[in-house]
Amino acid sequence: MAKHSSSDIRNIVLCGHAGSGKTILAEAMLFKAKMISRLGSISDGSTTSDFEKKEKEYQYSLGTSLMHVPHAGKEINIIDTPGQVDFQGSMIAGMAAGDIAVICVNAQRGVELMTRKAWDFANHFGLGKMIVITKMDGENVNTQEVLSGIQKAFGGKCVPFVVNDGEGPSIAGVKAVMVDSPDGEAEDLKQNAIENAVEADDALMEKYMETMELSKDELAGVMPKAVLAGTVVPVFMVASEKDIGIQELLDFVAAYGPNPLMSTRKLVKDGAEDTSVLEPKEDGPVMAQVFKVVSDPHVGKMSYMRIFSGKLESKTQVNVSSTGKGEKIAQLFRPQGEKREDVADAIAGDIVGVAKVENLHIGDTLYGSGDWRFEKFPFPVPMSGLAVAPKNRGDEQKMGTNLHRLCEEDPTFLFQRSEQTGEQVISGMGQVHLDVMLSRLKTRYGMEMDTKPPKIPYLETVTKEAEGSYRHKKQSGGAGQFGEVHLRIKPNERGKGFEFVNAIVGGVISGPFIPSVEKGVRKALDHGPVAGYPMVDVIVELFFGKEHPVDSKDIAFQIAGEMGFKEIVENTKPVLLEPIVNLEIAFPAQYFGDISGDISSRRGRPTGTDQMGDMQVLKAQVPLAEVADYGSTLKAITQGEGSYTMELSHYEAVPSNIAQQVAERARATQDSGKTSARTSARTSARA
Repeated sequence: MAKHSSSDIRNIVLCGHAGSGKTILAEAMLFKAKMISRLGSISDGSTTSDFEKKEKEYQYSLGTSLMHVPHAGKEINIIDTPGQVDFQGSMIAGMAAGDIAVICVNAQRGVELMTRKAWDFANHFGLGKMIVITKMDGENVNTQEVLSGIQKAFGGKCVPFVVNDGEGPSIAGVKAVMVDSPDGEAEDLKQNAIENAVEADDALMEKYMETMELSKDELAGVMPKAVLAGTVVPVFMVASEKDIGIQELLDFVAAYGPNPLMSTRKLVKDGAEDTSVLEPKEDGPVMAQVFKVVSDPHVGKMSYMRIFSGKLESKTQVNVSSTGKGEKIAQLFRPQGEKREDVADAIAGDIVGVAKVENLHIGDTLYGSGDWRFEKFPFPVPMSGLAVAPKNRGDEQKMGTNLHRLCEEDPTFLFQRSEQTGEQVISGMGQVHLDVMLSRLKTRYGMEMDTKPPKIPYLETVTKEAEGSYRHKKQSGGAGQFGEVHLRIKPNERGKGFEFVNAIVGGVISGPFIPSVEKGVRKALDHGPVAGYPMVDVIVELFFGKEHPVDSKDIAFQIAGEMGFKEIVENTKPVLLEPIVNLEIAFPAQYFGDISGDISSRRGRPTGTDQMGDMQVLKAQVPLAEVADYGSTLKAITQGEGSYTMELSHYEAVPSNIAQQVAERARATQDSGKTSARTSARTSARA
């Protein structure tokens, strides 16, 4: 690869809310480093980072892009992540590959929902943090107000490392605090930055408190530690399209940014609770982690990884955590947007890709030997769904194959068959996410889909204890069937599922028939008494029974278990359960009344509020059935300025009046299905 050492690498992750200027900042860095001949534009779709067709159409990033620039003798890898809430999975995986989170904040909008999420995930992965206030050349920008909002959200460790070098509140140029030391504001800011930085080194802090001075070498030694430890969070200001602040930002990253050998990563063992920490070494055993996968119908599967320790060479074999087997790495390449450059090897800190290795997945650890692996990424659970079917009949298998390929690219996109409803369902982080994935299915694989809202996955349970017996007796000449069971049914703790208790004493039912009873009960659980939905959180105790020396057999006790449960469960006050989601909504404060009123009308319960500059955040728990179409509603209320995240919280009993409506619809659907099946059978018989 390039002639550099791990200590010369800087891995920065551009993250933040949509519209915070991440992509154009990456473009400005490339242009400043003379890696491109002209500055690309979001509006005309010419940036290095956003090269996918849909990204150009939507004018925002849909996935993670990878670039690199040389600067001041350092190799700076740039990981540009999407800021749309729907694509936060790519941001999370991209952040895991970095060492420094460069959190972008739009000067005109301040701290937003994904700004906070970027901060939280930077802390989760142990990254150093920097904040870049972008679009400082916008109208009505007040530097101090933006900075105050950042410090209010993230604390006083957020310290400006540049000052406005011009007249007025907006930006005309910047002066780097850590380079120049004029009197007044810049000198005060410099002292504040140094005081925060030395907190990362007790000996140096003691010296500084005595002398109030640091040499350049001492500053260069402590600043990367301070950024990584979070005792100081440098704040920069840029106007990317005017090339203001870019030089100062690159200078700081190169001179003071933590290098890959300073970053540690948490390690875990499969099936064990103990953890460890990886101390990266250039000459240590190879350990890498896959953080991005793309399936291209022409090139094949491409997997992108961060090397955390050791050296990985082309045409060598490594082990893969998800399979436990060895895989040959044929040819490594280094990405620059959509372009690729073949390389012979990669060292700790490098970010590279490999093509046509099918058994690599996002989150996989690549390793030489040993039991330790990197922890999995904390992806949110996708809650927005669509029931899908191919437009062309006979394409079911092709649909499944290609949708599973898209699932490999994005773990927040799922495709599965609902056992409850029988529907094929895709799930994502929101409607835009689902639209993009369906567009990729059509563009890459030529498949178009019919879609409709999925059925809500209701469940049923019992609320009081009941017991009874059932005798199954059948005699039709020859050997008969006989089995008698006495069952006690009672509620289990919510979330504990089904529990079968064998309380038979004295051998009144032979041992081999006990599993038969359980099998029958489990079959009955598939269709609850309220509306035919699966039953959960139930304890069934088999405490007595009878058998016949000739007629008792497996099938007899299965039927007795099933029918006995169905009879007795009617006396347990069964109820319908519905999924409840945690909803977090960010929107301009003036819409608070409309938003809170709408959530209340959806049976929602507010759980908290927060303020992010001019944006209000409302947190609530709401039934999934009430927010299946929430994206369009929020867009209409906020004129497109609101965003939300949703994740499953728990199941709760449905109010009786609504449960009755759900049950009636379910029975109507079941009756319709039976009629359709009978009609189909008669048609087949006539044919």
